[in-house]
Amino acid sequence: MNFGYEDIEGMRKAVDALITILCEIRSFAPGYDLDSATEERIRSLLRAVREALGGTMEKFGLQQLEEGGKSEVERIDLSGILFVVVSSSARKRLLDLGVEPRFVVVTGGPLNAVDVKALNPGISDEALEMVGRKVESVWREIESRAAEAERIVVLVEEGSEGGMMVSERADEIQRRTGVQTSVKTFPSVRGLSLEFFEEFLGEEDV
Repeated sequence: MNFGYEDIEGMRKAVDALITILCEIRSFAPGYDLDSATEERIRSLLRAVREALGGTMEKFGLQQLEEGGKSEVERIDLSGILFVVVSSSARKRLLDLGVEPRFVVVTGGPLNAVDVKALNPGISDEALEMVGRKVESVWREIESRAAEAERIVVLVEEGSEGGMMVSERADEIQRRTGVQTSVKTFPSVRGLSLEFFEEFLGEEDV
């Protein structure tokens, strides 16, 4: 094997990029809830790691890992779909499956302050005003990310009252974004699986 200077330099660049990623992530401790700008920076750094190690990995016969390690979502192709979910756990599951972060929006609750009030009748006017500002921020995020999407799917966990309220805003999402929007329910976060998406893609109304 011809292992030399270029391989060592590639490893150094990869380590530098990984250290930068570690510092970025630590700044969001303990919740590790990364904003979209940080996600994009980390994505770029991870690409740099892959590029830096590409030739070396090939020399060690590891280049097939990338081919065999394709995510479930890549194998069934959910590209162009913007997912709107209520919970961070659903978002994490989608990311684990391989959906790009820019194609997942977490609402954190209903998409209308009136619905929030219905869920929490005792909420103060001051708190409701803050929630209203957050809701508008979520709407802006949906509208912005929808510009890259071919369609939007609101994923709602069965039994989630907040999720059902979000699903009832599907028509409004479509009107405000101009992108076809549909609703799909799922039994639990663990139910967001390869089989779920295979069935999901086979449905005529999606």
